[in-house]
Amino acid sequence: MDAARFEAIVAAYGADAARWPEAERAAAQAFAQTSSEAQAILAEAHALDALLAADADEAPVSVTLTRRLMRTIPSPSPQRVWGVAAALAACAVLGVVVGYNSPQGDDPAMTALGAAFGEGFEG
Repeated sequence: MDAARFEAIVAAYGADAARWPEAERAAAQAFAQTSSEAQAILAEAHALDALLAADADEAPVSVTLTRRLMRTIPSPSPQRVWGVAAALAACAVLGVVVGYNSPQGDDPAMTALGAAFGEGFEG
């Protein structure tokens, strides 16, 4: 066991040796007892594990609080919904009309697109 592998194991599984891979656990524990570098790695991992455990102990958000927050979100008025729907429909109609009435043939914009994308470009 070397320091790099020990650090990789501790980074992946934490400081608790019971979580380490069974095939490498004995070698990692022996390395941890004989190496000052391993002790430093374990000290950092224990601190991180403690932070993660403290965060896990926080109570989840209550259902009552969630419902209260959801009630504060305003519902869109029917007039606003219809206004947005009408605006989207007008944009769709305008797109179709402009596309249908756009000039074909020797349009300078189409010529530039043909030059950029190849002569076979058709808009």
